[in-house]
Amino acid sequence: MSGTTRAGSYRDVLLLPYALRTFVPALFGRLSYGLLPLSALFTVQQATDSFATAGSAVAAFGLASLTMPWKARLVDRYSQRRVLPPLAALCGSGLAATAFTRTPNAAVLVLLVGLTGVFAPPLGPSMRSTWRLITDKSDLKQRAYALDAICEESLYLGGPLIAGLLISFWSAPVALSCTAVLMVCGTFVMVTTPLARHVAEQPPTPRRFLDPGPLRNAGLRRVLVVIFFVAAGVSVAYVCVAGVAQGQGRAGAAGFVEAAIGLGSVIGGLAWARRTHARSHWQHLAGLIALLGVGFLAASMAGNLIVLSVVLGIGGLAVAPLFVVSYLAADELTPAHERTEASTWINTINNLGSSAGSSLAGLAIDRTTPSHGFLAAGLLLLAVALVSSLSRVGAISTVGRVSLGRRAASPSRRRSRCSP
Repeated sequence: MSGTTRAGSYRDVLLLPYALRTFVPALFGRLSYGLLPLSALFTVQQATDSFATAGSAVAAFGLASLTMPWKARLVDRYSQRRVLPPLAALCGSGLAATAFTRTPNAAVLVLLVGLTGVFAPPLGPSMRSTWRLITDKSDLKQRAYALDAICEESLYLGGPLIAGLLISFWSAPVALSCTAVLMVCGTFVMVTTPLARHVAEQPPTPRRFLDPGPLRNAGLRRVLVVIFFVAAGVSVAYVCVAGVAQGQGRAGAAGFVEAAIGLGSVIGGLAWARRTHARSHWQHLAGLIALLGVGFLAASMAGNLIVLSVVLGIGGLAVAPLFVVSYLAADELTPAHERTEASTWINTINNLGSSAGSSLAGLAIDRTTPSHGFLAAGLLLLAVALVSSLSRVGAISTVGRVSLGRRAASPSRRRSRCSP
């Protein structure tokens, strides 16, 4: 069986009905998440004169991301047009209130930012839901997901740069206000298309709020476990990059090394999307994770920051494709009315894994060296790759193929494709 065939072009994706009308404003809305961490950090720090409080506020916003799957469930049930604008308006109002609040009370600001995070709209999962609708009668879904992942990666590269410029030339509250404007305007324009009124067909029995939803699926749970450990390993590597740069007296160079990883991710996503892949998602996950793990092992032997940038950039080639494969796997494993929520769980677990990795790496580097951290992250990912390559029960096939498990058991769920 051939591993790959040529896929359609990005132009083909963007020329599909409603693609540009939805994707462009969605990118502006999602850009707000790239500006937010730095803008919120310095806004709170300047108000309280405390980086500890500022870090706690940003962490509170991140912790609130645990509510994303339930907000995505509301999107599936009631449509993007009814759910996203109120969430964006409330979140934008919270960000604006934070920007203009001058109280030095740490508890008030942390609580305000954390509460604001509860209303953060799930724009990424919602856009992937729209891509599923847009590409429903074509073979361009993988290409659309790749385009989405590449652009998202670019937003998280450019967002901090834009925030830094706004803070440098104006102020942190101005940057946070711009964040609110981007979120609200992008969301409101994004839902102006007829597709935003789409409601996924619901099961006969309404689900309870605390219903596990797509988490009932054992295959999806395995994917999420893999994503958790990969995110933890990547987060360890980022902390180790900072440790290496700090140790060489060039703390600012950490940003350039991290940018190399992001650049590698964009290039990897572009290359990945040029092909329609025919092997199982588990095989792809195993190969991509192994590439990332080898990159981290090579980083453990790189003492020079330039060499470190190169080897991590090569490892970073796997990052965007990993997310594309994960989103496709989530689609394959879940029915139409749960796909937005399933996609959101990918992002949520990634955030939790990143938080866990950062915490562990910080403790480890205080007691050892960044090289050992890279080594541990590399070995962890190679172990995850090995386990993924051995996953045969419930293996998922790529678009256009039927998995071995489904051929022998249940009927396919590929009748309809709708999503975030």
